[in-house]
Amino acid sequence: MPLLYAKQLNPHTRLGIWELAEPAEELRAALPAHVAVEAGLEQVHPKRQLEWLASRALAYKLLQEFSTHPLQLLRNQHGKPYFPDSGLQVSISHSPKLAAVILSDKYEVGIDIELISAKALRVQDKFLTDAEKSHTLANEQNTCLYWSAKETLYKLYSRKQLIFKDNLEVKPAPDPNLLLGRVKTENFSKLYRINFELLQSHVLTYCIDDSAT
Repeated sequence: MPLLYAKQLNPHTRLGIWELAEPAEELRAALPAHVAVEAGLEQVHPKRQLEWLASRALAYKLLQEFSTHPLQLLRNQHGKPYFPDSGLQVSISHSPKLAAVILSDKYEVGIDIELISAKALRVQDKFLTDAEKSHTLANEQNTCLYWSAKETLYKLYSRKQLIFKDNLEVKPAPDPNLLLGRVKTENFSKLYRINFELLQSHVLTYCIDDSAT
């Protein structure tokens, strides 16, 4: 199994990264027998099905550290993944090469992984403010990082109806490998600490809502 790593972020939260190297048959075999694989794949574009299988294989592998019950990973009305009746918080992201999952039995979490490419630069006006551009400096990696950070905030908030440029703010933090991000709506405003790292030409961002103000 190409599990790149799984690490304990705190006593209640684990994160894992999976490299997509196996064929679909092996990924199917890595899933527990009770998982409704075919029903899930029917809702996924054929080009993304391998990513879907890898991310689920990783999610159920991390789940073993929290529960032995035959839980089914579902999505709620907002598209957020969850394990019903478990009290667990889960967030999932994947690219054609890597899958990332964060799982917690106490905190709300969000995660995103993005292949570094020029695409984010081409659409930066749609998701970055002028203040944020003063930090990304039209740099491909920095722009992808800020996009990923906003994706993580979006997943953490998990109630949709957010406009990346208007409702999500990202700025540097004094600590290394950390950004500060704010979700702000008409009735909500909260600051979060977003962790990030670089691996295999990707940016990974994740957030644990354990110390936000």
